[in-house]
Amino acid sequence: MDFDLRVKIHYDGLTDSEKEMVRFITNRPQDVIDMNIVELGEALLSSKSSVLRLAKKLGYHGFSELKYALRSDMTLTSLEPSDLTLLLKQDLDRIFRYVEQTNFQPFLEKLKAARMVFLYATGFSQNNFTKEFSKDLMIANRQNIMISGETNLAINSSLITEEDLVIFTSFSGETKMIKDVVRALKIKNVTIAAITKFGSNFLVEHADYAFFFEATPLPSYQKQVVHSLIGLEVILDVIARKYREFVLFDE
Repeated sequence: MDFDLRVKIHYDGLTDSEKEMVRFITNRPQDVIDMNIVELGEALLSSKSSVLRLAKKLGYHGFSELKYALRSDMTLTSLEPSDLTLLLKQDLDRIFRYVEQTNFQPFLEKLKAARMVFLYATGFSQNNFTKEFSKDLMIANRQNIMISGETNLAINSSLITEEDLVIFTSFSGETKMIKDVVRALKIKNVTIAAITKFGSNFLVEHADYAFFFEATPLPSYQKQVVHSLIGLEVILDVIARKYREFVLFDE
């Protein structure tokens, strides 16, 4: 997977020194590509073992694989958006790069095998996109139940078993009101899938399957930061399409 995507997923789990190493690599990718692991360790005022440990934390087998990812990243055209349409193109390019490098197969198998699929979204836009996802699954003959509201989630959680699958759609993955329910589901060995913005968060840490989307801040007259959630709509549509392919063609 691309270096920048791996960093987004694992960044919160890195130590301060590892974050400094990531900043160095991000700012000087060509220099890193030209170095061996000992030279990079010296440039970082660290050691060969520290560089290797960082590479493995980011999901690479070793430093050579990390360098290959950097080299691949540098072949991609870097967009410097001068308007919001170019920003949209950049977001879509990133999400499809992520999709191309993600193995959906184990999740699709569980999605098909589950006795029942429960869907829960934590916000207004997330709820709208998840409704479309629910409809797409129904069209593919995958029965599912969409739960609305925290009270209904708590009530239904007592009926959910380890034969079921629960899919949470969330922006931050840190919604306080659902954390106790998620913990209770894990105690019952219920399979959980989380779909959140890139990064470590509570839902991802408690999920058996995790998928991510880009959530870019947009300029706004409002004081509160507004994020584009087009990535969420896309990743849900991708999952629905891949499931349809799986049940129609892959079995």
